[in-house]
Amino acid sequence: MLLRSLGMAGPAIVHIEFKSYDFARTSDFYAKLFDWKTDQNASGSYMKFDGADGPSGGWVRADLVQSPGPIAYLTVDDLGAKLDEVEGAGGRVLVRSMPFAGGGEIGLFADPDGNVLGLWQRKNVAAGGGAGAGGGEAAKAAAGKPAPPKVVKPVASKPKKKK
Repeated sequence: MLLRSLGMAGPAIVHIEFKSYDFARTSDFYAKLFDWKTDQNASGSYMKFDGADGPSGGWVRADLVQSPGPIAYLTVDDLGAKLDEVEGAGGRVLVRSMPFAGGGEIGLFADPDGNVLGLWQRKNVAAGGGAGAGGGEAAKAAAGKPAPPKVVKPVASKPKKKK
């Protein structure tokens, strides 16, 4: 919001994720400090909070994180095109496309200094489905706050058996 007040337009941070080694401890800590309510997913890999006055957010189980620090998510109209721009500007794409539990898809990239950011392309609500590009402001408003991204743990390939 500060950027907009300074006349510098750009996407707003709509979601942020942190890591947690102990969800119960994390939940107690933030409940005491800010009276945040948390909700853990069924698989035990993610715990979300509702940032009523700001972005949504949550915690990823520490062994599943994809960044050493928090990941801020920004909305984009065309995920593929924006990730191409990231590469053209000197960044590195870490995850090109992953389904997003709140609708749409996400991608992750590292900037030239190694900071990891997420991009979220919302599901095209105005068109009634599909994760197409665009959606406009009406679709973004209708989509409301995003649900936390679905955490997908990379699958290690099995070594080939020697004959």
